[in-house]
Amino acid sequence: MSKSVLVTATQRGSGKSMVALGLVNVLEANLGKVGFFKPIGQKGVDGMDPDVRLIKESLGLEFSLDEMVPVTMDDVSEALANGTYDQLLDKMLEAFEHISDQCDFVVCEGTDYFGTMAALEFNINADLSKNLASPILLVANASGHDANSVRDEDRCEMICEAMIENVSLIKESLDEQHSELFGVIVNRVAPRVFDEVQAVLAEQFRAIGVKLLGTIPRNDILAKLRIEEVAAALGAEVLSGRERLNALVQDVKVAAMSLENVLARVPRGALLLVPGDREDLLIGLAAAYMSPTVPSPAGVVMTGGVLPRDNIKKLFLDMTESMMPVLRVDTDTYETAIRISQVEPTLAAHQRMRIEMVKSLVERHVDVEELLASSVVEPRTQKLTPKQFIHRIVEMARKDRRRIVLPEGEEPRILKAAEVLVSRGIADLTLLGDVQAIDRAITRLDLKLDAVQKLDPAKSEHREPFAKRYMELRAKKHPTWELALDIMADPTYFGTMMVHEGFADGMVSGSITTTAATLRPALEFIKTREGILIASSVFFMCLPEQVLVYGDCAVNPNPTAEQLASIALASAETARAFGVTPSVAMLSYSTGTSGSGSGVEKVRKATELVRKASPTLPVEGPIQYDAAIDPSVAKTKLPHSKVAGSATVFIFPDLNSGNNTYKAVQRAANAIAIGPVMQGLRKPVNDLSRGCTVPDIINTVAITCVQAQRR
Repeated sequence: MSKSVLVTATQRGSGKSMVALGLVNVLEANLGKVGFFKPIGQKGVDGMDPDVRLIKESLGLEFSLDEMVPVTMDDVSEALANGTYDQLLDKMLEAFEHISDQCDFVVCEGTDYFGTMAALEFNINADLSKNLASPILLVANASGHDANSVRDEDRCEMICEAMIENVSLIKESLDEQHSELFGVIVNRVAPRVFDEVQAVLAEQFRAIGVKLLGTIPRNDILAKLRIEEVAAALGAEVLSGRERLNALVQDVKVAAMSLENVLARVPRGALLLVPGDREDLLIGLAAAYMSPTVPSPAGVVMTGGVLPRDNIKKLFLDMTESMMPVLRVDTDTYETAIRISQVEPTLAAHQRMRIEMVKSLVERHVDVEELLASSVVEPRTQKLTPKQFIHRIVEMARKDRRRIVLPEGEEPRILKAAEVLVSRGIADLTLLGDVQAIDRAITRLDLKLDAVQKLDPAKSEHREPFAKRYMELRAKKHPTWELALDIMADPTYFGTMMVHEGFADGMVSGSITTTAATLRPALEFIKTREGILIASSVFFMCLPEQVLVYGDCAVNPNPTAEQLASIALASAETARAFGVTPSVAMLSYSTGTSGSGSGVEKVRKATELVRKASPTLPVEGPIQYDAAIDPSVAKTKLPHSKVAGSATVFIFPDLNSGNNTYKAVQRAANAIAIGPVMQGLRKPVNDLSRGCTVPDIINTVAITCVQAQRR
């Protein structure tokens, strides 16, 4: 079995980089460590391959750009001319092995079919596949075979015929070169014929011995240009609307008629090309941009290198409050239109919506389980090792860094953890407390925390606005101004309000503060998400060979059946969010129908409520702990249960049993207990144990970051 795959394409513009990015993201959720490697890259404007930079920055991969792209196509061209290609191949293999040795799996990306070497690149990719022992995952582009003028059934037939012919020829060629075609992903299929194309291609590919691993629909968010891409391609001067350059361009139109005719013909969201001296059109389009009743343009490109007269320009910009994107170029209108027509949409790491859309499309439409099970690596089981779990949450946090506020800013353990969190790029931090005391503690501990924000709630400019906001949020309790102002001097309340008002993405406290004091502000004004019956908590119990989820072991003393069901559903959602496949055991002192009593009946009722709310969620209850975790006991007590013996989420009937059990397992099994992790709140606030260690704090902050990302 190989531990890598080479993602290549049938032609330029097929979306292989998008697929590669999505695959790395999905595989990271199934494996310990996934790498990315592009043996032959292109030189971007900064000298580095843009696809590799995108994937590294979007996913937070640790390898350097130079490690992931050892050579360029210029190097290959020169080596072929000089007869030194074998030496260059050795360099690529050495670089690949360096990454592969440190990863469970590597997604490789083929060449770009760009420039004078395009005709030779198919053979180069086939050769790379053999030498890297990386079977080819082919990305085929369906959008070029999608004529809008034909009926849907004819469109489906055209797409499928083109795909089958193209893939058949490629398979024959790869077979001749003894390269393995692992499977095909068909990208950018017209949504109107998506289901038909998927069904037909699956059958026809099967007939020629090719696996269809995915069919991805065309997506307008990815297919449309953004104004920033147009501005970059044209080298345009941005006159206004710099904050809105990420707007999608629904169409590109030349505005050369009267204003009335332009407005009658221009669709909403179009980018309009207007000569810079057409002052009448510019004033009218500015009004249209601000009007709620006529189609508003996405932006304007002033062509011809001219600008309207000064007062007209000022009026034009003032009318839109400088919000409308306005570009200026020196080229005439016709040449500008031609150049824009040649611009292709691209992905960039800062385009978070596009990146998330790519991840979602690959997750939903590519059969990664087939990739894992049939070809490349062993599929992941329900058991997740502590190392994998902790690595995963840290990597997830690093990919989309969030700001976490730490109210206990003078506590040495908090400061030591903060240095690690900042140096590893896990989170941006705000420390609360007496700033001079914090600085003295940092100096005393010899830490480097220059990048950390430090605030004293009692002296902060936000104290009064926060107090006013607290009075609004707690109006039913009629707090006085003096009380609200006093409360906002408390670091825990101040930190919670920072989260509520968006100054921080989450809060972690509890190393020297009680659980009640930590959670009280969150329960007062952050409150629970819509549809959540009760806020609760879980512990991630990191045992030597797997990670289990225990809930609720910290917050609710004696939940009702309805509350217990809500806790179970929330715990399953939390488990799934962090890579633990939920299989829920509703714990009691009896298993199945063997016992009776009010406690057992409460668990039985809660189990039925969970099944009703989530029919596909594996859940069993009432069940004893030994039957839930031990397969041999499960065979005796519940032989036909899908949960018994393999549960991963354990729901305790009350706080007494839950709190004692988690502490007993923690000590007896030498387990790492991460938590309590709060669930159900609108924004994440998490509590630490007062006996927490520095690694406990780091892990809890990372989890809080991931929770914030998912909000």
